[in-house]
Amino acid sequence: MVHPLLDKEIFCDQVIRNQEAMFRTAKAILRQDEDAEDAVQEAICAAYANRTSLRDPARFRPWVLKILANKCYESCRRRRTTVDLADIQDCLPAPAADQAERLSLWQAVMALNSDLRAVVTLFYYEDLSVREISDVLGISEAAVKTRLSRGRARLRQLLREE
Repeated sequence: MVHPLLDKEIFCDQVIRNQEAMFRTAKAILRQDEDAEDAVQEAICAAYANRTSLRDPARFRPWVLKILANKCYESCRRRRTTVDLADIQDCLPAPAADQAERLSLWQAVMALNSDLRAVVTLFYYEDLSVREISDVLGISEAAVKTRLSRGRARLRQLLREE
């Protein structure tokens, strides 16, 4: 039997079905839209080049998200360690005097550190299981559970501060 993802149209359909999940995951790790878009493009190219390595086409989503996460972390390693002050200010909670505006849940998620942000995004926004997140990020299931717990606690704290 011919591998279904060898057909370019089937591969493209799978990518289109998962493009929002891919972008959201990349943005959760990299924060910047441009960096996330670049990582998604790199991941799609890498996935297409290695499409025969996917044994079960039904597992396309976790497989491609793992490739994407690896591309995102690769991008982080290539980046310089300087931080733009504007980026930091976007992560800070709004001033107390402006309590009329509430911090949205997505803004709170984006304010988490990258390890927590990636796990929370994959679990709550992409509906991946703990095991799938473990596979995607290359960490243990225990680490996923710990990061989910810490992420929830930090989100509660951020949302309470607002």
